[in-house]
Amino acid sequence: MKHLLKVGQAAPDFTVQDVMGKKFTLSKQRPKSTLIVFLRYSGCPWCNLALHRLTMEYPLLKKNNCEVIAFIQSTPENVKENIYKRHARKPPFSIIADQQKVTYKKYGVENSVIAAARSITKIPYWLQAVREHGYNQTTIDGDLFLVPAMFLVSGHSSKILLASYSSSFYDHETFSAVYSKLGFVD
Repeated sequence: MKHLLKVGQAAPDFTVQDVMGKKFTLSKQRPKSTLIVFLRYSGCPWCNLALHRLTMEYPLLKKNNCEVIAFIQSTPENVKENIYKRHARKPPFSIIADQQKVTYKKYGVENSVIAAARSITKIPYWLQAVREHGYNQTTIDGDLFLVPAMFLVSGHSSKILLASYSSSFYDHETFSAVYSKLGFVD
């Protein structure tokens, strides 16, 4: 098992280019905080639902001086096809196609069949939400059992404020913890 990052540690820096060509460097996000999200692949129904939720939360996150960046282990073409063409509300934040999982590895994000099995209790709710938004399974160009993760990184210190290696972006508690760390402004 890899070394997992913990709250208080320095976040590994990275410079990446999103699928639209915009360059993003974590260490240059001062004074903003950054919510870094790691998802499976662009055709994953649950990941599309997570991106939908992040899109809905984004205005409030932005108001709380927090940027969002999402990593997906797909090709840029598949991200554009399976996300930007399917979502009624386009994600307003950077999505990084990281098919080789370069940044995933820096953050210790891995596959786990056991963690995937634990999430089975929420499947009825997810199925209803996926069906409602039309996020059917499409291209599988990533690991089926990758465990979604998120990290909230301080723009002032580049320290990790929140680390979750089994994030559920459909639960209110997930965002409550983020807003709590940000010092929520409504």
